[in-house]
Amino acid sequence: MKIYFIVCLAITSVLARDDGLVLTPPMGWLSWTRYACEIDCVKYPKSCINEDLYKEQADRLAADGFKELGYNYVNIDDCWSEMQRDGNKRLVADKKRFPNGIKALADYVHSKGLKLGIYGDVGPKTCAGYPSQNGVNGSNYFTIDAKTFAEWGVDSFKFDGCNEDPKHFDDLFPKMGKALNESGRQMVYICEWPLYQHFHNPPIAVNYEAVAKTCHVFRNFGDIADSWSSIESTINFYGDNYDMFSKYQGPGHFFDPDMIVVGDYGIAYHHARTQMAMWSMFSAPLYMSNDLRQLSAEDKKILQNKAIIAINQDKNAFMAKRISNSGGQQVWTKRVEPQVNGQWSYAVVYIDTNGIGDKRYISKKVSELAIDAKNGTQYTVYDLYLDDGKEVLATLKTTDSLELLVATGGGCRVTKLVPNK
Repeated sequence: MKIYFIVCLAITSVLARDDGLVLTPPMGWLSWTRYACEIDCVKYPKSCINEDLYKEQADRLAADGFKELGYNYVNIDDCWSEMQRDGNKRLVADKKRFPNGIKALADYVHSKGLKLGIYGDVGPKTCAGYPSQNGVNGSNYFTIDAKTFAEWGVDSFKFDGCNEDPKHFDDLFPKMGKALNESGRQMVYICEWPLYQHFHNPPIAVNYEAVAKTCHVFRNFGDIADSWSSIESTINFYGDNYDMFSKYQGPGHFFDPDMIVVGDYGIAYHHARTQMAMWSMFSAPLYMSNDLRQLSAEDKKILQNKAIIAINQDKNAFMAKRISNSGGQQVWTKRVEPQVNGQWSYAVVYIDTNGIGDKRYISKKVSELAIDAKNGTQYTVYDLYLDDGKEVLATLKTTDSLELLVATGGGCRVTKLVPNK
């Protein structure tokens, strides 16, 4: 698929929103991939879109160690409202599934030390056909909805792109952003602006400078599915487009490869490790979409790996670069803290996507992995999936090679190279 971009000649570091929100990638939980638009709470009481679902997931974030690691957003997706606005043209939560309303739900989430996110759409209806911010027949509810969300205590707003011509997005998404800014409450603004322009036929050029100035988080690839093929295609998309995307990634403005599906039905253990590692390498939002009430110990350990989360939450928010992609084997590197004597540390991921054999070796010279390394520098190499990243694999010079055994079929090895003093 060909992707067309607007190339901005004057790209400065002043691209981030200056409101101080999400200077590192936001983390939390989002309902869509796992629960979609299931609204039959009689037949599926534990997996329908209702206030109990969000309360119970919030309970697990707070009680099971997630909150302390930074997972602090509980995000509602589509299908939460009544099909009609009230007499004052305000949105109303579905009265059967959210009998206490969104304000009460926000209060409950806040009582757990967490934050609540909600969903809307730039078109006349949401993707599932519910009332949206743009309305029908040219009506516009940007301002009234932003104020309503603020009054409810909402902390994050996801703005989808269904049922509207993406040619209008360059006008509509900033208008919604302005309404949020003037609502009286700070809210993280999650935009699906680039996504629909990429996939329009023909593709529409994306003004990433405008997107990064308007939105805190912006989707630019298709919805994640609960499968390794979906994860792999997303990884490849970011590898293929690093030169463009890395210019617009930084504190306060993050590319979003969509949700973390660790703990769901469709991926194997080694695929779960690879997704968690690569989303952290991208400095991407870590929005889990799973059932935290039924999470296995193995999956919980992946999602709560402090060393991997530290790579994701590195204050510089660099995007990893794929430096090698050959024969089904990929090598990725990312500058991270700490800096020692002016030299960066590096997070490194090896991936083997071959379906042949059990495990294979991948080898790269340290000088290729640590891009700014000075000759003669020594690095201590840590395995980040062992002992919370405290497992020392080796001490290597720039002239040495880092050779690791990697599980085939989508397995990975994740290491951190820290310069010795």
